[in-house]
Amino acid sequence: MMFALVMAHPGLYREAVAAYAVANPTQPFVAQFGANLEIRQVHVPDDQVWNFTDDDAICILIHNCIPPDWVDHAYTYGVVYLEQQFHQPTMSLDVF
Repeated sequence: MMFALVMAHPGLYREAVAAYAVANPTQPFVAQFGANLEIRQVHVPDDQVWNFTDDDAICILIHNCIPPDWVDHAYTYGVVYLEQQFHQPTMSLDVF
């Protein structure tokens, strides 16, 4: 859910990447590219799932060096996913 919120918010990830670059001048953000990419799986303990925020999602994207263009490209997915979650007869508890 939080990843969809990040994707549906235009420019949010780009702003976070820029802020990361300012905060970490000796370890700049370098987006992955090429034929072979490495994306590390996220493990969130069960007792922390309800505390997972969009900032956590952004940190995971930055840690995995996900290119901002990918997140921009996923905008439509984020909007559609959220629209589906909010317009169901019985809303998913993930929304809360």
